[in-house]
Amino acid sequence: MQILSKKCLQNLLIVSTLLLGSSFASAGKNHPSCAYEPIDIEKYGKQPFQNPPDRHAQNGRLETVLSVQYTDPKTTSIAGCGVKLRTYEGKLVGPTLRVKQGDIVNLLLKNRLPKESPDEIQAQFDQENQNAYLDTIPASFNTTNVHFHGLHVSPTGNSDNVLLAISPQSNFPYEVTLPKDHPIGSYWYHAHAHGSTSIQVGSGMAGAIVIEDNPSTTPKALLAANANEKIFVLQTILYNQKGELNNITSLFPGPSTPNPKDCSTATNKDTWPCSHRRITINGQIVPIITMKRGEVQRWRLIDTAFRESIAFAVEKHDLHEIALDGNYLGRIDTWKAGTPIDLQPGYRSDILIKASMKPGEYRIIDQPTSSLKSLRQADEPENLLAILKVVDETNDMALPTNEEMAALAPFGNLDLSKQAVGVQEVAFKLGQDMAGKKNYFQVNYRAFNPDHVRQLELGAVDMWSLTTVGDPAAVPGAIPPLPHVFHIHVNPFQWQRIGPDGKPQMVWKDTLLVQGPAVTNVYTQYQAYTGKFVMHCHILDHEDLGMMEIEEVINTPVAHSH
Repeated sequence: MQILSKKCLQNLLIVSTLLLGSSFASAGKNHPSCAYEPIDIEKYGKQPFQNPPDRHAQNGRLETVLSVQYTDPKTTSIAGCGVKLRTYEGKLVGPTLRVKQGDIVNLLLKNRLPKESPDEIQAQFDQENQNAYLDTIPASFNTTNVHFHGLHVSPTGNSDNVLLAISPQSNFPYEVTLPKDHPIGSYWYHAHAHGSTSIQVGSGMAGAIVIEDNPSTTPKALLAANANEKIFVLQTILYNQKGELNNITSLFPGPSTPNPKDCSTATNKDTWPCSHRRITINGQIVPIITMKRGEVQRWRLIDTAFRESIAFAVEKHDLHEIALDGNYLGRIDTWKAGTPIDLQPGYRSDILIKASMKPGEYRIIDQPTSSLKSLRQADEPENLLAILKVVDETNDMALPTNEEMAALAPFGNLDLSKQAVGVQEVAFKLGQDMAGKKNYFQVNYRAFNPDHVRQLELGAVDMWSLTTVGDPAAVPGAIPPLPHVFHIHVNPFQWQRIGPDGKPQMVWKDTLLVQGPAVTNVYTQYQAYTGKFVMHCHILDHEDLGMMEIEEVINTPVAHSH
């Protein structure tokens, strides 16, 4: 075991922006620091908050290389456990890609993961095949690609094409062109090869994308809040007692499926609820954010978890929400202290925080989630995410006004619900066979198959009717209609929510929690781009096991069956 000096640790923290423990284990054998035991926050947490490293576009182009590789367990640890995990750049969080409207992203993806043997690939397939009725052979765990989540860009060729499979030891050049009027805001990128998405994102393969504000059209108060902005890549990095993640069943809800039971009786403890792993922010455990009294900061919240509902709240602080899923609201929605902002896998929320005038430490928490809403079908306890430390020094800053924010709304007062003509239906189905051996992960009673394509007409405005279904009552141990997370690529949609004033409001999103058996309606228009892309559940093992469908926007009228 290698012991590092405090100074060396500080240098490593600055260089990598990762929280490193004071000792490192070698992955491949069990180590005490990797045990399924509660993590000592005082020992491994409470370091200064670190944003991920930035990569900026220059002269209208972001040219960068992103390497997919294992972390080195000798130099990268989580709470003292040396980890060997599939990541970008060998770090626990990907770099933040910063671009402007109209920029071009030239990203050379280098898959440096090792090639698997036929036996290893077969074992991976068996993991998935033994748990789900698959219609297509999924990618190996070391095969990858990149999804630019939330971006309104082309889904074809070498743009945001998630139907690509970039094999180990190969490179692929992405070129993604942002429209000149692309909505400004917070987006993210992550691995999306069918069959390996959950393993890779569950290892930390995610990073933020920021389409930056135009200084000439942005309120001065918002620009001031941006000056000390915080990127929150909220992660559920799962690793076993060897510091690795190679088993898709670890990503299931709990020690048994479909209903988690008491961990003390579980034979398999390498699941999130039983492992005692913690939600990290940019790879850090409970970082400390320091603010002056009255200071205003912009926090970009990104839930990159494979399966985690986060009820985000800051003790004794209002949350001034200005954007959802990258799109400015055109106002400030102020959620009073104690009222959390709901984050589900794939969600983003941009908030302004005005530090209290009372110095002290305030907890930033994930409030408890009841089993009725939890994606794990079990009551989730409170989680401490970070700490806000307000110091004596004062910098009393103003919040922007609703009038100032109104001009930032990317689609003005457009209400697609008044224009929708067509209807698209989505029923997410998680059920089990009569023997209780395998599950069905389906969209509209079909597992993912690249040959099954839903066609949509360019320019059409549709209502999408979303629900979830479970098993018929005759199935032994029938699975009820469980919550799923709807995500569709390329075009955002409108959805009606209840605002902080208790009144309904239309908001733009690209990812949405759907709680069956009730039906949720959203509205969208297919603009600018033709080609194939996907719609799926953003509980990522559900996606890998079949809960995904290909959509194709075509530039000719779609024949509708009756």
